[in-house]
Amino acid sequence: MKRKMILPTVLAIALIITSSWGYMQYQQKNKYYTYLDNQFQRMYYDLMGSVETITTDLSKLMVSSQTKENMVLYSNIWQNAYNAQEKLGQFPIKHVGISKTEKFLSQLGDYTFAMAQKSIDDQVLGDKDLNNLEKLHNYALDLSKDLHDLRKEALNSNVTKAYFSKKSSKELNKGAKDNPVQLKFDQFEERMVEYPELIYDGPFSEHVIEGARPRLQGDKITQKEAEKKVIEFLGGGKVEKVEKSANAKGRIDTYSFTVIPKNKTGGKGNPIYIDISQRKGYVVSVLNNREVKEAKLSKEEAIKKVSSFLAKKGFANMHPSYTLRYGNVLLINYVYKQGDVWMYPDLIKVKVALDNGDVVGFDSTHFLTLNYKRSLGEPKISEEEARKKIGMHAKVEEESRLCIIPTQSFKEIYCYEFKATYKGDTFLIYINVDTGREEKILKLIKQENGTLTM
Repeated sequence: MKRKMILPTVLAIALIITSSWGYMQYQQKNKYYTYLDNQFQRMYYDLMGSVETITTDLSKLMVSSQTKENMVLYSNIWQNAYNAQEKLGQFPIKHVGISKTEKFLSQLGDYTFAMAQKSIDDQVLGDKDLNNLEKLHNYALDLSKDLHDLRKEALNSNVTKAYFSKKSSKELNKGAKDNPVQLKFDQFEERMVEYPELIYDGPFSEHVIEGARPRLQGDKITQKEAEKKVIEFLGGGKVEKVEKSANAKGRIDTYSFTVIPKNKTGGKGNPIYIDISQRKGYVVSVLNNREVKEAKLSKEEAIKKVSSFLAKKGFANMHPSYTLRYGNVLLINYVYKQGDVWMYPDLIKVKVALDNGDVVGFDSTHFLTLNYKRSLGEPKISEEEARKKIGMHAKVEEESRLCIIPTQSFKEIYCYEFKATYKGDTFLIYINVDTGREEKILKLIKQENGTLTM
């Protein structure tokens, strides 16, 4: 009799324990989804705030006549554009679906930063500049409206929580009709058919390659061969799965892939987007928007790791020039050297995570477009003669370097590069090695997160 009573009692206790455990698991999952939802909402509000500030500051530029005040506005727009780009890159949507929006934010930041140079020189904005700023303002205003509409129509609690469930993680890879976030950005991308061509100064700017014909030659590789290049570049031990994305046609035609990494813990489970050139199979770009919570590497340690990485991947004779730090990620510009001559057009941009030294961003478009072996003759004027061409008020450092710099007409000039100071400011002065003509002056802007050239 007692045995008959014990069995139901044990089963009842087991049922209670199982139910309690199940309820606790449900509560924990719900708390986790709520946490992710809160993180997403905060990120989204940060994006909206940045775009709204950009729109406001662009409108102020249209009516401002004070160059000093403009400097503050340019700085704010530049910072908010890159902040918005960073937040956008972490959204649960396909990267290819926001590429124009990301490029818009990137060029907006670069353009306004370059316009600040005119303010430094007390130059008044011309009609073309004002027209560009007005178009940029209109696009920023459209994006701001879309973000508000999306917040109102789609991003309610139920939708965003659903994004973070196992079931919905697969849904995100479906078409736009299944993803209201993707749908809204697709609509914005469709409207962004043509925004102004942003011509901005500086030897490392995008316009340098706009009129250049890619020098990348060779046989076309297959998609399967490109997939092998992806695994080789990222490291086979780090790759869970490689998925084909839509091929990209442009200056360099590429095979595009989405990579699911193996290390899905610690915020490292974000997909990695990588493009491989169809000619010869070079890695053109890599984007990994994983969160980098803590910086453990110094700038010097990060540069050492990336320099070694580039050499192993077949990019020889690349040397670090300038760096910028974004949170716990370091952007390093690498320049190709032919002998002792720095080839500034042949640029590779690398972003490195400062927690472990992983490459989380890579762009070799400039290098693959412009790199070739130049025929360089002996300079017709000596370094000492070139040094005398510099203004008498500048204090010139002893060391100089030979370099090739690009021009806005898609040509190249062989120069001496001198670093000089005047009243606490630092400049790079470029003197033509054949004519002694002063070809360009760049001002170095030292900030807490790195050094910029203007």
